[in-house]
Amino acid sequence: MSFSRNIRSHKTGTILLHIIAWFLYGTFIFITNVLTKPNATIVNVLLYLLPFCFTFYISVYCLDLYKKKGVAWSISSFFLVFIIMSTIGYVYIYLLLPFIGIVVYTSTDFKPFLQGIVLGYVRYFSFALLYFYIRESFVKSRRLRILQMQKSMLLQQKTERELENAVLKQEEMKAQQEKLLLEYAFLRAQINPHFLHNTLNLLFSQALEYSSELADNILKLSRIMRYSMESLEHEGGKVSVERELDHLQTLLDIHNLRFSNRMITYEITGELNGHKVPPLSFITIVENAFKYGDVKDNDNPLSIRVELNPDEVYFCCRNKKKENNVHLSSHNIGITNLSKRLDATFKNKYILKATDDENFYTSELTITK
Repeated sequence: MSFSRNIRSHKTGTILLHIIAWFLYGTFIFITNVLTKPNATIVNVLLYLLPFCFTFYISVYCLDLYKKKGVAWSISSFFLVFIIMSTIGYVYIYLLLPFIGIVVYTSTDFKPFLQGIVLGYVRYFSFALLYFYIRESFVKSRRLRILQMQKSMLLQQKTERELENAVLKQEEMKAQQEKLLLEYAFLRAQINPHFLHNTLNLLFSQALEYSSELADNILKLSRIMRYSMESLEHEGGKVSVERELDHLQTLLDIHNLRFSNRMITYEITGELNGHKVPPLSFITIVENAFKYGDVKDNDNPLSIRVELNPDEVYFCCRNKKKENNVHLSSHNIGITNLSKRLDATFKNKYILKATDDENFYTSELTITK
């Protein structure tokens, strides 16, 4: 739209410039005629200039064709336009103007007309040639400026791309270094979990001789440990909702040992339909609630709700806050890590919402297929 407006504005300016130029030139011709012929009128001067005006623009048109058809056309067009305009000028001056009462040449001698038409044609063709040269000079100058601007813009864009590539390479190198550090930290951290898991299995076998209930609880804890260690090895960083809920139930069973009154409400609605979630996603949220929440309030038990819909899984955990919990800000660490894992496996397919009220903390996770 702006480009079209610029073209229209340029054409309007050119037309206005031509009108002003012809007005000034016509005024000059009229003044010189009045000095030599006091009875000269503006109409007579304008009618006399009209064929020369056409000669000017036809010559400019032919000069424009010169750029496409070459020198031969330019030379031939010079004589061709002269013959055509001379014929038209003769009919115009000797037949048309006298018909409306304007006489330019009182004598019927053809020689004054021929002299006037030759001099006039050469003059106005020269005007056209000068105009053509000046216009082309401006056009070339404008094109040169545009090319310089484009070159400058391309150079700037190239520099910006090189800077962006350099930044990307630095970020890539930094990411690789961080990856190596994480892998090293993970390998180093695996020692303790494996040791603990093997120790739990040993305790389980020993506890069977004394208490089946104790052995069962040790086995549940061992399963949780195994599931935590295997979470990084799941294909695509996803597990079935069924498996995640099974281990969540195991976690709840272990914590029920601490709270005999079982101040937990746990509700699952809907049917399993091949849904996937990041491993330890539900467990992370619930474990935070146990760690930082008050689960001893009979009036405000820990609430866990799971809705299995055909196209999505909705998980909600709500817990009452502990009073004067100075470590409450740590509640968001697990949620932040979970958010990063969700970005890696369910980009643009999940909503993780944490609501921090005055007395309650609520975590909601919605994952779509």
